[in-house]
Amino acid sequence: MPQESLKSENNGWSKRHPLVKLRRRARLLYLRILRLGDPPERIARGAAIGVAMGVLPTFGAGGVLALILAFVFRANKAAAVIASAIVNPLTAPFFWTASIIIGGLATGADSAAILAKWKGENLLAFAEEATVVYMAGNAIITIVLTVASYFLVKWAIVKHRERKAKERGGSR
Repeated sequence: MPQESLKSENNGWSKRHPLVKLRRRARLLYLRILRLGDPPERIARGAAIGVAMGVLPTFGAGGVLALILAFVFRANKAAAVIASAIVNPLTAPFFWTASIIIGGLATGADSAAILAKWKGENLLAFAEEATVVYMAGNAIITIVLTVASYFLVKWAIVKHRERKAKERGGSR
């Protein structure tokens, strides 16, 4: 009996833990993308637009910009907004740092010195020196992740639909 009560307490804790909630929410959004009714190419195009808007510094306008670009490029609008929502809040701090490091490699700037200024809260000096370095690195990351997300989402949708078709065909 004590083990059962401990087990239920752990399950209750794990369901309420912020990381578990975050993981469950991301999985739900991923499944929503897989279940959209458009052709895989259109959904993947929307997701790639959303990823790009999530990585680029859009200052909170990523979802709106993703929606507008989805209209322009005839992509799935829901996939664009969902992908933007997944990428932006979860990864922004990572992309800030990675953009400076990769930008430093691309431009030959000392990314360690720029990051030290950032951590030292000398934001004005950081902003002056980091803008070009950050944007160069961010452009590289955005291009790589946008292209990768297009192909990964398209592949995942095709595989998901094949599996579902097999399940429907096998149950008859």
